[in-house]
Amino acid sequence: MKSRWVRLASAVLVPVVLLVALWFGWLSWLVADGGPVRKTLEALSWLAAIVAVGFSLVELRRRKPEVPQSVHVGRALHLDGDKLPRVADVSLLALRVKRAVGTSDGQALPRYVPRDRDEDLEWAMASGGLVVLHGRAAAGKSRMAAEAVRRLRPGHDLLVPIDGRALRQIVEAGLKDTVIWLDDLERFLVPGGLDVGLLQRLDRSVCVVATIRDHELATLRTEGAINKAAAELIASIPPSHLIAIKQHLTEAEQEQARLLQAGDPRIGRALEAAEGFAEYLAAGPPMLERWAVGDSPLFHVGQALISAAVDCRRAGYARPVPGATLAALHRHYLPTPWCDRPDLPPVAEGLEWAARPVLGASSCLQPRVGDRYLASDYLVDRAQEGAGPLGASPIPDHLWDTLFSLSSDQDVVSIGIGAYEASRFEFAERCFRRADAAGDERAIGWVAVAIGRMGRFSEVKDIFRNAAGSGNRDVMIPAVAALAFEGRFDDISDLVRHAITTGNQDAVLLATIMLSSNGRSAELHDLAAFAIHSGAPDVRTITEMAAGTNLTSVQVADLARLSVESGSPEVVGETLTGLKRIAQSVKEQSLAVAFAWLADQEPPLTLFRLAQHAVVFDDLAYLRMIVPHLARRNRWADIEMLRQIAAVSRHTESVELLRTFGPDR
Repeated sequence: MKSRWVRLASAVLVPVVLLVALWFGWLSWLVADGGPVRKTLEALSWLAAIVAVGFSLVELRRRKPEVPQSVHVGRALHLDGDKLPRVADVSLLALRVKRAVGTSDGQALPRYVPRDRDEDLEWAMASGGLVVLHGRAAAGKSRMAAEAVRRLRPGHDLLVPIDGRALRQIVEAGLKDTVIWLDDLERFLVPGGLDVGLLQRLDRSVCVVATIRDHELATLRTEGAINKAAAELIASIPPSHLIAIKQHLTEAEQEQARLLQAGDPRIGRALEAAEGFAEYLAAGPPMLERWAVGDSPLFHVGQALISAAVDCRRAGYARPVPGATLAALHRHYLPTPWCDRPDLPPVAEGLEWAARPVLGASSCLQPRVGDRYLASDYLVDRAQEGAGPLGASPIPDHLWDTLFSLSSDQDVVSIGIGAYEASRFEFAERCFRRADAAGDERAIGWVAVAIGRMGRFSEVKDIFRNAAGSGNRDVMIPAVAALAFEGRFDDISDLVRHAITTGNQDAVLLATIMLSSNGRSAELHDLAAFAIHSGAPDVRTITEMAAGTNLTSVQVADLARLSVESGSPEVVGETLTGLKRIAQSVKEQSLAVAFAWLADQEPPLTLFRLAQHAVVFDDLAYLRMIVPHLARRNRWADIEMLRQIAAVSRHTESVELLRTFGPDR
């Protein structure tokens, strides 16, 4: 560093000293006007100045520019400075693998017992995309996933996002050679979080490994699930990427465990446990017993605090709950005789009791930064099954109101979803309207779903029409689904007619898809007839949807007749193209009149286009119905062109069929 500054100072000072000497005439004997010495010195002074500037630029470039704050800071856990850590550098416990009995005494986690589905998991991870392990709480999902990640990708970056929105922000900034770790997947399936679109944007070198409890998975698979984006994501996961983890070890897994039990007696005891191997190691039943059994003042305060935290998670609040909030809630969970007891200990003591590890393993309440607590997912799982002190009791009103106040404008949607699933539709509407007022463009769609369950169908239709006017598919889809869920197909038909009249083809498509998926052939036939009569550009869309619902031959013939009566070759062509999906026997009986009418038009361009479509898609049956009409009109040039198209497409059967038609045949 010192020599660098010496060089810089020399480069600047030398020319300055020479110029000063020349100014005062000290070197006039060397620099007579026009003399060669003066000219040489002037040239050298310019050269020195250029060199000095060059040194200065080099020094500036060597200075480290200010680096903007990493996108990971505040959005990802376990960072190495502002960078993602390597998989191998993050401990199993940091990945939320549950502590095992005896862990708090300084013992490490028991050695991993290989599972039968380890190989399936490895193959799924190797192929990339989202891999989900599901099972009951404390079945060993996180341990199995973490061990696989450490075996297969120890040198990859590891991203553990704090929530779904943080995940989206990091992914949008770019990721490569990374494992994304999503323990309790449902926490990330929130508006603005993980969805199919975000998953498809991931680089092939990125692998997403997630765990989810069976109860949460079943909720997302339920017909009428309100979180359509999450349900769509779950439905998109191939079976090979859904790894089920059983509560009890198989015989082969037990044999593997016996080979390891000599080095750790906990494994031997777990093998004998009736509740299941991993459930024993996580101290599941003792944890449930701590929550449920006792009669001291400290027990009742601690139990009430745990119950309040469990209900917060049942209601959809996935974040750790402030201790002050639990303190305010817990009095509603105390047994009536204990509510006014003067000998109840302070809430702080109850929180400390509830957060103590059970047998050195997990605790009922898991402490988090900032005096916050998260209920054990094992207890949440059991409560959702009707076990524990809460039994099958509904979530009380006061807790919904508390969570509404506690939640941010973004988190309130999750509370609304929880309220909807608990059949608290009025409260769900309240949550979704707050999100809508805060600027969430999708929230009004959830409002439609909630008010649809309350029978306010005219409002749902208004929401659909408004969304159609602005082109908001994220609202149109749940709104029309809300009507379909309640069997309001006449209302959906009204929306389609309105969309046809206003020329909103996107709204027509979404609404007719809903009718088609519910097999509503009568409504779709009537809508197709309405579109044909209107000469609307949606004829093909609606007839395609109708064709997928097993229209009768009478209905098909009726649509073909109506299209011919419209007098428009374009309408007839769109109708016939839409009806291509109809069974062959129905086509031949019902569409002949329409094909003959098209053939009599001059020139028969629409019929030729239909024939082109049949050739390109190698629809031999459809081609057999069209070509005779072209031959009847002596359109030999058209038939030859179709044969050439078929030859280029290598559709040999179509080529042979077209060769049977010609002027000499």
